[in-house]
Amino acid sequence: MRARRRVVGTIIAAVAIVAAGCTGDSGVSVRERTSATADSSPDTTPETTEGTGSTPTTDTPDFEAIEWGECTDEAASDETLECATLTVPLDYDDPDGETLDIALVRAPATDDREGAVLFNPGGPGGSGFDPIASSGTYIQTELGLEHFDIVGFDPRGVDRSGGIKCVDDAFQDEHLYLDDTPDTPEEEALLDEADTGFVEGCKANYGDTLQHYSTVNTAKDMDLIRAGLGDEQMSFLGISYGTYLGGVYATLFPERVRAMVLDSAFEPSGDTVEEQYLTQLVGFENAFNDWVAWCEDDSTCPFNAADVGTRWETLRDQLDENPLTVDGRGVNQSTLDRATTAALYSESDWPVLADALATAEAGTGDGLLALADGYEGRNPDGTFNTLFQSIGIIRCASGMVTQPPDDPEGLLEKIREQAPRFGADVTLEDLVPEDGDIDGCDELTGPAELVQIDYSGEGPIVVVGGKNDPATPFRWAEEMTDAMGPNARLLTFNGEGHGQLLASVCVTDVEAALLADLELPDEGTECEPDPKVERPDWWDSLPVAPELGEPVAVPAVTAALGIDDTLGYATGYLTTLDLDAAAELANTPLADADYQYIDNLDMEIDGTSLDRYITPDGELLLVFVMGPAAFETDDLASAAPSVPDGQTVVLFVYIPQ
Repeated sequence: MRARRRVVGTIIAAVAIVAAGCTGDSGVSVRERTSATADSSPDTTPETTEGTGSTPTTDTPDFEAIEWGECTDEAASDETLECATLTVPLDYDDPDGETLDIALVRAPATDDREGAVLFNPGGPGGSGFDPIASSGTYIQTELGLEHFDIVGFDPRGVDRSGGIKCVDDAFQDEHLYLDDTPDTPEEEALLDEADTGFVEGCKANYGDTLQHYSTVNTAKDMDLIRAGLGDEQMSFLGISYGTYLGGVYATLFPERVRAMVLDSAFEPSGDTVEEQYLTQLVGFENAFNDWVAWCEDDSTCPFNAADVGTRWETLRDQLDENPLTVDGRGVNQSTLDRATTAALYSESDWPVLADALATAEAGTGDGLLALADGYEGRNPDGTFNTLFQSIGIIRCASGMVTQPPDDPEGLLEKIREQAPRFGADVTLEDLVPEDGDIDGCDELTGPAELVQIDYSGEGPIVVVGGKNDPATPFRWAEEMTDAMGPNARLLTFNGEGHGQLLASVCVTDVEAALLADLELPDEGTECEPDPKVERPDWWDSLPVAPELGEPVAVPAVTAALGIDDTLGYATGYLTTLDLDAAAELANTPLADADYQYIDNLDMEIDGTSLDRYITPDGELLLVFVMGPAAFETDDLASAAPSVPDGQTVVLFVYIPQ
């Protein structure tokens, strides 16, 4: 999910105050079938099977009341948040056996409490704790859910909830960006070692217990969370794989569903074997082509060219032959592939990708590495979240198994034809492994059956499908809407990207109406992308100190702040001045030009300053100043590669009212 974080929550608050007082892996390589971001769905989908345990149940489970308390996790720094753990059975067929502790965080209801909205961001394997820890109160406000707790949790096998670690961080780091087109025995050996090391580590660390990390068991955990909250029914907000998780919960516990939003729907049971392989490869190929068209048509794109696709391919070949080095780490064509995939999940990241490619072409690979590391869940200190270890296990345990193609040669030809860039490295060996086990599931979890979604309850459901979603095609949303029954309504989004909560005002409004007031949209409702904020007429007269020099594009900085071109119009500057001196230089000309000063807001990020003004025309202007220390924080670390060492960024942002 692309959530505008607390920085933009501050901006939105600023808009509201002023308005009131003065006048919003793809899994592109078959080798990466256990890879995806927390915003993505699994890379492949299984053959339809009857779901084990899919019979609806209304039995009241044994449960413990959740005891909420102060959050000690550094990710949950907002003092209004509360945290807890809930103990659940590892194996629901052996409730007195081994257990797991599920990590929970909530933004409590701020008005008369009516219930809770449980959140899952996807994966499978994405943390549901982190998004609520960073943006829970903002999501609560934006969706009008003051009467509801917003509850995030790390599902079983994820991060704080017994996160799966078959191999350690050092092993993962060593095998992170391997050459997918090995030219030497050493490169081939590393690829083999990555696969065998993971499987052997899983067996050594978990034995036969990995079968319990399934979607069905996570849905049962969700019901214990509901019971532990003291609620008869639960509302749910799921993104990507989270939509399937929500569908499984609704299938198992139909009477316990109050309402559900299923955004960027993933429906794994209806695809043909051929679609299992082609769907996301083609989806990301199409998204890449859209990015290429944008960059070719926009002269401000840092990677602009008459043929951007060819320029990208040339750079990819160069990195394959001669990788760059960043702090001792290699940046090769695999790094470029991950960075490109990561940026295609959200249109707001398109300029960030273009900037990273241009700097890599000039010999600096920091930008590509930052995008790729964010996709892979790698922290700056070399540690990892558990996404890329848990995702394959959860898929296998849930029966999401890829079937061997009947005609592998014909399929390979279609892959090359329909996804020439994103399927370029797929080989016949990938499609026909010697043991016939494409996913490795037989060895990791043993056989498992997939639950087919079949909801019979009365709680209203909104299913969101994007026409240009690279990870979850629109037809999955159509199929999920059918599976969720007569109380489900399909909402069509006609823009780019994956996951539209807080990224589209139209979609967010529909989701808010459903969760807060149980209001379904009309049949056939469609949402268009938010309009872009145009450069204001008065921008050329904006008083900017000459000492700041010429404006520069800083797309990675605006992306890290959550400011895209549908929220505001921004211009950046770089200076060697320290934070205080740069802030004074940026603000003094505004005061001298009769811009009405409002106040200075605390961004809660070290090394930053944010001042608010009203222009002589009554418009809102924000002045961000971010010193070198700001880019050492977690909030802005993703933008650090695009900011020269020792430089301070000054950013002027116009926010329409």
